[in-house]
Amino acid sequence: MAKKEKLARFCKEKMVDEVTARIDKQPNFIATNYMGSTVADLELLRRNLRKSSSNYIIVKNSILKIVFDRLKLQDLASSIDSGMGISLGGEDIVSTCKVLVTFTKDHGKFKIKYGFIDGKVVTAERLRVMASLPSRDVLMRYVVGGIKSPITGFVNTLSGILRKFVYVVDAIKTSREKETKIPEITK
Repeated sequence: MAKKEKLARFCKEKMVDEVTARIDKQPNFIATNYMGSTVADLELLRRNLRKSSSNYIIVKNSILKIVFDRLKLQDLASSIDSGMGISLGGEDIVSTCKVLVTFTKDHGKFKIKYGFIDGKVVTAERLRVMASLPSRDVLMRYVVGGIKSPITGFVNTLSGILRKFVYVVDAIKTSREKETKIPEITK
């Protein structure tokens, strides 16, 4: 029996190390309650999250408490109850929020509890607001467009001035050619 206990303890330690390493690697995460969801539903969620470079793991509550204690997130450890899953956010946490919020709409038993983003706890309501934001790529396009717009306007203004200058020089040249033109003698 002692051998089984040692093996069980070793497995738990490995699980704690694995979850801790994942959260260290991707520190932004969203905690959910998956109770009542089917395995097929959770697999669908995982596939959808992969598109946003995120993933979803189910963690035993006892393991998650140890992980949160290890990461000095004791405030979050007190909120652990029933079946907990964690979505580890990828590069774009907004797209992860969008996937999870959409999934909760389609699967009523799946609930978002809270998020941990940039070292701060974020409520489920805030995560829903974040899900309504445009994706990171769209926001970057807005920024680049905002920077590009004045530059484009300035270039167009300068090109208009140059174009008018060329027209004036051409008009002066044409008028001088008419003045200096010697009439032809007809016989």
